[in-house]
Amino acid sequence: MTEKSSILILHDSRQLPKVLDKALDGAGLKLNMAETRQRDWDQQLGGIDCGLLVLDGEDVSGAPGLIDRMRSYDDNLPVIVVTRSKSLDDAVLAMKAGAYDYLTMPVDEENLRRSIGNAVRLYSLMKRVYLLEYQMGWRQGLDDIVGHSHSMQEVFSMITTVAKSNATVLISGESGTGKELVARAIHNHSPRRKRTFLDINCGAIPRELLENELFGHERGSYTGADRRYIGSCERADGGTLFLDEISEMDPLLQVKMLRFLQERSFTRVGGTDSIKVDIRIVTATNRDLTKEVASGRFREDLYYRLNVVPVHLPPLRERPEDVPLLAKHFLDKCSAKNEKIFLDFAPQAMDMLMGYDWPGNVRELENIIERVVVLNNDSRVKPAYLPSTIQEARGPRISASSQLDPSMAPLDGGRIIPLELVEKYAIEAALKRCLGNVGEAARKLKIGQATLYRKIKQYGLK
Repeated sequence: MTEKSSILILHDSRQLPKVLDKALDGAGLKLNMAETRQRDWDQQLGGIDCGLLVLDGEDVSGAPGLIDRMRSYDDNLPVIVVTRSKSLDDAVLAMKAGAYDYLTMPVDEENLRRSIGNAVRLYSLMKRVYLLEYQMGWRQGLDDIVGHSHSMQEVFSMITTVAKSNATVLISGESGTGKELVARAIHNHSPRRKRTFLDINCGAIPRELLENELFGHERGSYTGADRRYIGSCERADGGTLFLDEISEMDPLLQVKMLRFLQERSFTRVGGTDSIKVDIRIVTATNRDLTKEVASGRFREDLYYRLNVVPVHLPPLRERPEDVPLLAKHFLDKCSAKNEKIFLDFAPQAMDMLMGYDWPGNVRELENIIERVVVLNNDSRVKPAYLPSTIQEARGPRISASSQLDPSMAPLDGGRIIPLELVEKYAIEAALKRCLGNVGEAARKLKIGQATLYRKIKQYGLK
């Protein structure tokens, strides 16, 4: 049995506690007793590091309700039901509700000891699995992409999953969210990482030149073509071709791109030979392609060819919890680049950064941090160093200081704080005050450890 495991026993008589006390003598388990009619037994469950719940009762018809209440604290905590009822229906009802085992009185001590030992060991293993998943799954960043918000954790997971395949990827998101970085990360984590990565901005090259850039041309194909030119599709053979601003591609060129995606072959401008290549196509757009298709500006069949695996990058205003991490990342990067000694941000300056809407997204944040570093000499970024547009922002939607104390969450203007954020910062504050001790934090929060591990992973907390 696991060391120092605790069992909460809900009983309606003193018989089972005596049996348990005798059966588990010397097993290193702590027994916590509560009567089923007590109103505060669920508070006991939230206040102990519990590894098992034992329900004892003459009538176990209420077991499903009790199990449901337990699930609000930890939906993986095993439950053993012990009863004097011989009804098969009661047994089925309890097992369907999620009970780990069902025993009838008088209970065999050896069977009881074995059942409890197996349940406690199972729960201990499950906690270890959740801890490993948390340790392996939480990412502060991936390559040059930084973020610990739940939405960015999903992006990181998508990148590492899709990178293993050859599927075509369509990255969507506003300008400045880091679509090119995602494309490069997909390439860097793919089997093609040792081959070429080429990026083409379809919106920055005229149509006639874009076709030439993609497919190349033969000598003499047009005036001034005095030699053969090898296009990007051919140069990226074996690697990855990233087509940014794909929505800006001319409709006539869209037809040729559709054929290329279907056959992975093309003909150089002015040529006759079909050239076949093996490349991975990743595209990106800051427009809603479904609206572009509806308006007739983008081919529907091409859209479906490109949108095999969609990856969406959320705007920075929808993940303000990433602003401190990004700002510090850029501050360290720009300080090293410009040989400055900036180390951190004044709390008021960080509040201003978190209160700004960032229409230019991550790129705008990086540019502002670089401007601050270049124009100032200090060890800390102060509010006066920030542009007036940021200083005059309406105020932080999530105060930087509230990350340490949920009670300081902003209530200005009567604004209601989303429950998810309240829960996140309550957990973050508890972990900080408990110096990272998850068991102690769980007890303080009155939730189970496994539940806390899942929420740590869900909110991307360290």
